[in-house]
Amino acid sequence: MKLNAHQIKQYREALGITQGELSRKLGISSSTLGAIEREERRLSDAVASRAGSALLEASRKVMAATTEIQSLVDVLQK
Repeated sequence: MKLNAHQIKQYREALGITQGELSRKLGISSSTLGAIEREERRLSDAVASRAGSALLEASRKVMAATTEIQSLVDVLQK
């Protein structure tokens, strides 16, 4: 999944991921990621693809945690 600069920022913030955390996963500096998100620096296809993969993985972890929490709530309500 390849994202554009706006989507990267939007999804990163929605998932509660800092620029530092995402930039480490992408193998770029946080200042580079910030410049990409502000569209001051060109987003390469490789970074766009890696960002899509990293954010998809993060969203899957959030969904799994949400499911687990809901299961615990269900048990506690019984």
